[in-house]
Amino acid sequence: MQHKNTAKFIYLGIIISFVLVFMITIGVQMNIPYSSRAFLEYQVVPVYSKVSESVEEIFVNNGEHVKIGQPLFQVDKNIYLAQYTSALGQYNEALDSIENLKNDINKTQVLISKNKILVEQNKKELSKYTQLFNKKYINELDYQNMNAKFIESEKVLKESENTLDNLLNKYKEEEGKTPQLLIAKGALKRAELNLENTTTLAPISGEVVMENFYKNTLIKQDTTLFYIKNDNTLTVNVDLKEKNLKAITKGREALIVFDGISKKIIPGTVEKIIPILAEGFSTSNTLVNIADDNRWVRDPGKVRVSVAIKNSDDLKNLSSGSKASVILLSEDNNALYDGLAKLWINIIKVFNYVY
Repeated sequence: MQHKNTAKFIYLGIIISFVLVFMITIGVQMNIPYSSRAFLEYQVVPVYSKVSESVEEIFVNNGEHVKIGQPLFQVDKNIYLAQYTSALGQYNEALDSIENLKNDINKTQVLISKNKILVEQNKKELSKYTQLFNKKYINELDYQNMNAKFIESEKVLKESENTLDNLLNKYKEEEGKTPQLLIAKGALKRAELNLENTTTLAPISGEVVMENFYKNTLIKQDTTLFYIKNDNTLTVNVDLKEKNLKAITKGREALIVFDGISKKIIPGTVEKIIPILAEGFSTSNTLVNIADDNRWVRDPGKVRVSVAIKNSDDLKNLSSGSKASVILLSEDNNALYDGLAKLWINIIKVFNYVY
């Protein structure tokens, strides 16, 4: 009988221990998200030229720290200077063309006024000649000559009015919208931008990472030549389970162990939750890829989280992409959960030497 009671207590203890461990595991999973699939990311920006030509001058060296907007290198600008000069000439020519068109319009309008006066004068003269001809005071030849003169003046007036219509069709009241001027202005702007882009400026502040980049090298536009690394802005990107989404909030503290410096536990802060992942959308011209899965429990969904960390001497030898493990501390500073999180990250710190 005593053995039965002892066995009951043992089984009861096992059940209670299992339930406690199960509840603690659920609580830990819900409140302190963890992943060993994190990686370090520097702010790295590629440097490229927006024009093609040979490199004429390089103003910086590999490893040098530069400020945003600082000149990095310059390509041969002679051809782009010639293009700019040509485009400027075409632009000025377009302006002169508009000015000449306005002068022609003014001259034609003055001419039309004179032609209208001449038509009116010839009309009155023809009326007199008609009366004189009817009374037999002049011969038919004089009358026909006057009539021909009147008809010719009307014809000249009509031609000048047609000329004015054609000129007005070419002229825009908003001179800036004249097609010829717009084309010339666009060509000039493009040539001006190309000339400015012969000098490439630093897109961000940071350290120049440059290899195999020399003077007199022929480069193509929009081709990456080297990089600028800003190691003052460091983030650790980690994919956490979607089921922990409520526990992942901006500003939440995190503990990080890098494989490269596994003796150190680095503090961090959740900076943002990235709303888009590559597998989370499809383009309009592709079909959605649905993977076959016969498991009764599917793989958990992931959410990308960025954790900001401060630069330090401990991190200076790490490369962008260095692997890390991340665990988030509890949102409400729960002593139990924070204690378990710190315990687990310390275990990871030790076992990083094993695998």
